[in-house]
Amino acid sequence: MTQFSENVIESAQAILAKDIMTSEVLSVYEGWSIKRLADFFVKHKISGAPVIASDHSLIGVVSITDIVKFDSLSSDEKAKLMVENVYPEYLGQNVAQEVFNQLAVNADQNCTINSIMTRDVIKADGEAALPEIAKLMDSNKIRRIFVTDEGKIAGVISTGNILRSLSELA
Repeated sequence: MTQFSENVIESAQAILAKDIMTSEVLSVYEGWSIKRLADFFVKHKISGAPVIASDHSLIGVVSITDIVKFDSLSSDEKAKLMVENVYPEYLGQNVAQEVFNQLAVNADQNCTINSIMTRDVIKADGEAALPEIAKLMDSNKIRRIFVTDEGKIAGVISTGNILRSLSELA
């Protein structure tokens, strides 16, 4: 390894998540409808957001891809998703096809983010060093990672944040 490489690695180790994260993060609540989520994405010109519970703890992540997957479901699949996640009183019962059809008509307004979000969130602590963050993002093939503090979202680091940090080292 060259002296230059060693210096870059040493400098990168000193860069912490809390130093490069964007602290203003647009979050969505798990109980929002899918329609409200889509409107939120359009309004803010974003393609994904962390999902938080009523106590503001980070419980998932949702993206435009999740909305597209939901939209591509058949009416029966949407109704089944609603029965499982929105109307649990129907679980274990034989539900008439008419009820399924009625539920599916306004599925995007009645189905919540909780039913389409990804629950396994890749996250980092504010004290994580840049190489650790980059490795997490690379191994999980993601372009942004959430920074948490005691289970609550503190910020987000995107590939842009990392590139800016590295360019400042040069």
